Amino acid sequence: MNARTNQSFHILLVAEPKHDISMLDESLQRSGFNVRWIEQYSKIVSEVNKRMPDVILLDTQQKDLACFEMCHSLKSSSSFKHSRILILSEKHDEKTEIEAFNSGADDFILRPIKSQALIRRILTRVGAVKDSISLQSKVDSQSHFVIDRESYSVYLNQQQIMVSRKEFELLHLLAGLPGKVFSREEIFLKVWNRPPAVNDRTIDVHILRLRRKLGNNYIHTQKGIGYRFMI
Repeated sequence: MNARTNQSFHILLVAEPKHDISMLDESLQRSGFNVRWIEQYSKIVSEVNKRMPDVILLDTQQKDLACFEMCHSLKSSSSFKHSRILILSEKHDEKTEIEAFNSGADDFILRPIKSQALIRRILTRVGAVKDSISLQSKVDSQSHFVIDRESYSVYLNQQQIMVSRKEFELLHLLAGLPGKVFSREEIFLKVWNRPPAVNDRTIDVHILRLRRKLGNNYIHTQKGIGYRFMI
């Protein structure tokens, strides 16, 4: 996994300005991640409305209860269902760790932070350690997809399918969670890094192009909501 690949992942860092946090921010950015750093829990929702993060790094800031309540609140919202929340804590006791996971955290990271180990855990949590997605149809044994993020290549039944960069990113998003319905807004935020404009047909054009290249059996429209990938 290289810095160029990591650029597709967005991290929201919520922590007070401390030396190890500053070093973490620098390390994440050097590794190619898109990082936004805010200091207050109260600003999380407004930041997320600008751009849905793949990962939220939530520092307890010596306020365990407030941190865990925020984590539970985020995880209880369908809008944050696919964002991974990693809690950073200076407390090394088992009780705090259990409370973190009970609040819905996907991982519990002890401080001082070891940047490279944390980066690996981030990539694991978002599934990015899988540089390629390999999908075999349960219905048609001849239908086999390989979507390789490292080379931005798509193969269907061992035949390479030529796609544009945005077509690839759209396909990689949908195929990464087969069966999940992605809303139009979610697709815009994750692939185009912006909310959809009124009457914006950008997604429809890219879906049409992918269907022409892959056939009509894989990308399905969920009327009034968005799209999902099925195989």
